[in-house]
Amino acid sequence: MKLTTLTPPLQALHDSSDDILLVSLISHDGLPVVHIGEGLDYDEQSALFFEMKKASDRVLEGLRLGHSEEIFIRCREGCICIWPVNDMVFACMARPSVNSQHMQMLAWKTVSALGGLV
Repeated sequence: MKLTTLTPPLQALHDSSDDILLVSLISHDGLPVVHIGEGLDYDEQSALFFEMKKASDRVLEGLRLGHSEEIFIRCREGCICIWPVNDMVFACMARPSVNSQHMQMLAWKTVSALGGLV
């Protein structure tokens, strides 16, 4: 796996909408692999995404609903979409005004592309 093959799908997602602020791929141990966009500190952002994924999985597991396939959270300051990609986590942050269905569709396409590369 080379970063040069992982970057184009993430860059395409980031460039697809002005509402998408940050796109990141995070290893299973919380280390950033690829990060595109501006905002939070690189390591802080990756740690935040990783912790949200872990917390969401624990909640779903505790409820015996199985493992999460996708987490989407919207608040006043923005939205985040988190997906597992093999043993990594893909995360996308956007402005609160983003069309959530459009964001999820774009994220799904990116996750599909990444799945074939990882």
